[in-house]
Amino acid sequence: MILRKNFFRKLSGREELDRIKSERYDPYCYESNSFNIVLLAIFLGLWSLVSISLAFQDYNISSFVTKWQSNGISSLPPSTFDPESLIDFSERENFECLDVIDLINEQKECPTVLKYYDEYSKSQNISFLLFLVLFVDFIICIFIFGSFIHRSSRNLLTLKSSEQRFSPEMSVLWFFIPGMNFFRPWQILKELFKGSDPSVEDNWQSDGNFDFSIHFWAVFYLIAFLFNPVTVPRIWFSNRENIGDIISTYKILIISDIILFLLGVLAFIVVFKLHKLQERKRNIVGLVTVYPKKPIDPIEELLNNNDKK
Repeated sequence: MILRKNFFRKLSGREELDRIKSERYDPYCYESNSFNIVLLAIFLGLWSLVSISLAFQDYNISSFVTKWQSNGISSLPPSTFDPESLIDFSERENFECLDVIDLINEQKECPTVLKYYDEYSKSQNISFLLFLVLFVDFIICIFIFGSFIHRSSRNLLTLKSSEQRFSPEMSVLWFFIPGMNFFRPWQILKELFKGSDPSVEDNWQSDGNFDFSIHFWAVFYLIAFLFNPVTVPRIWFSNRENIGDIISTYKILIISDIILFLLGVLAFIVVFKLHKLQERKRNIVGLVTVYPKKPIDPIEELLNNNDKK
């Protein structure tokens, strides 16, 4: 039980956060992100795999709903077994299945109603399972990615890239501040790439280079932030009055799933390239120990000033 708890603490990044907090002002040297890269390869790979699976699932739903529309169906059956809702669906589509008893005994045209329900219900269950896996994977990726960004930012001083604009803590926090997280992450990654450029020693803020993949990642990051499996059906296409609107929603969902897939691929490309740059520069500058400055306690400073007087 204890081993399992320690494993999930390490996996979620909680152990790393606790370590960072306790050692915040301790002297430190370059810390490799190799383990975080392995974790990101696993969980961003899972992210991309589930995203593309969602795209195929949404395409499958769009296809059979389009087929239903061509057969004259104008609405969808319920996704959970509810006799009254199934009877309502039967009435809307003019099936001869207007009694719960007939529905339970599968008489008249009730088997056809149940067939529509069964196909739609199974597809919705698969979609929900895929989305649940994607959501859990997203939470895990947040912790691992945050740990990677924090460590990469701390490493800048050990790579002799001082006077960075974003502190390690704020490099992570800016990702979660509404509005600012539209552009700050892009600026943070640019700074990390510039400070990790092994071909530049001085004036890294102006002379350092950054990989163009950051721009692609930033574009897909912004698009995915606005159009994803949560916002598309609940915000952009919340008013679905007929089966045609539902088909249109699923077509947009397919695009949003592909965007999530590409975002996962681009995210790994960016972090992998940044990691390789920092490793190369570490080999060039050698071992550098950083002594973080502790914040001045205003009360202690006041007492010291009084003692001097």
